Amino acid sequence: MKNKWMKPVTFLLLAGVVGAAGLTVGNTKVAHADSEKGKLFAAAAQVGLEKNTYVIDKKSADVNGDQVEDIVYLVGEKEKAEDIYASHMNLVVQDGKSKAYVKTNIKDLGGYEGELTLVDFTGDKVADAFVKTATGGSGGIYNHVIATFENNKPAVIFGEEENEGIRYEGKFVDGFKVEGKGSKLEKPLTIDVSANKDVYVAAKLYDQAGKIQKGNEETTVYSYPFGALAPIDMDGNGTFELVGEQRIVGINNTDTVSHINSVWGYQGEGKWNPWEVEYSTFLVKHPGEAINTMIQK
Repeated sequence: MKNKWMKPVTFLLLAGVVGAAGLTVGNTKVAHADSEKGKLFAAAAQVGLEKNTYVIDKKSADVNGDQVEDIVYLVGEKEKAEDIYASHMNLVVQDGKSKAYVKTNIKDLGGYEGELTLVDFTGDKVADAFVKTATGGSGGIYNHVIATFENNKPAVIFGEEENEGIRYEGKFVDGFKVEGKGSKLEKPLTIDVSANKDVYVAAKLYDQAGKIQKGNEETTVYSYPFGALAPIDMDGNGTFELVGEQRIVGINNTDTVSHINSVWGYQGEGKWNPWEVEYSTFLVKHPGEAINTMIQK
């Protein structure tokens, strides 16, 4: 089964499909999206949303388990219809049978170019709602939310905490290395950063022999939340997993010391476990523009 997974995962991560282009999933149906996307959400007042709430995306699938297609709206507040940033994003479902509305209680979700996908993550053969939206920051971070609507009872099962992925924190140590620990990893993680030796020596982080310069002993190295996350049915059983990528950064935002690639499966009760985790080591490293600027000074 492992061989069956790795080919599509590796291809998606290396090709950048997971991060930038998003994913088209067969289970999701567009519900006359073009006619409402970008327009004011007509039922905003009915469900207790602000009047400047717009439809960001719209899809249809059975999300409450009654075997009738429901309409799912990703909505958000905007100052003007043409704005690409939306704040206070939320998910609203119109029941396919009763036509009644229910909404989630997502906290502080905002971003650019929000996307909605409906697939089953929990294994109950009922679609769940997956939201992806760019934060717009220099770190290339995306916010992701997954919500279920079984029996018309909204529940967020993947939120801000889960979007942190593998939370790694470490520091530079002698020998052009980083040592630290990552959440959900049993063993410490050591990263060889010798490919960036010239940059670190020029930045006076290390001396030529690879010894940390005085005052830099506690320079923190840490991971960013997911810069890419996508639903993939790894074993073809109809239940989707999450394939993600994160950056570990060093002396500044442009100094990527490693990437963490991971596969996550839902374990019930709002818990996600990593099925696979791998990290990269640079053999050759092109210094970033910001680091080059620092060196030239």
